[in-house]
Amino acid sequence: MRKNSTRYDSAGGVAEVIRAELARRKSSQGDLAEVLSLSQPAIHRRMAGKVVWRVDELNKVAEYLGVPVAEIMAASA
Repeated sequence: MRKNSTRYDSAGGVAEVIRAELARRKSSQGDLAEVLSLSQPAIHRRMAGKVVWRVDELNKVAEYLGVPVAEIMAASA
């Protein structure tokens, strides 16, 4: 497996943390999609647990949201 290609399932807590932080910042999935250079439907699939988050994506999400990546990843445990 390539470096930074570890994946995290968002069916549980990961999506909840991201959703809460997006709401706190008054940001949308579309805003997050721009940051990650993905489409809004691609973000929706990750938030719905249909596609798993890659670690490199979660690093960018954490930076955008201003939270430690460990806080987001801990939600998947």
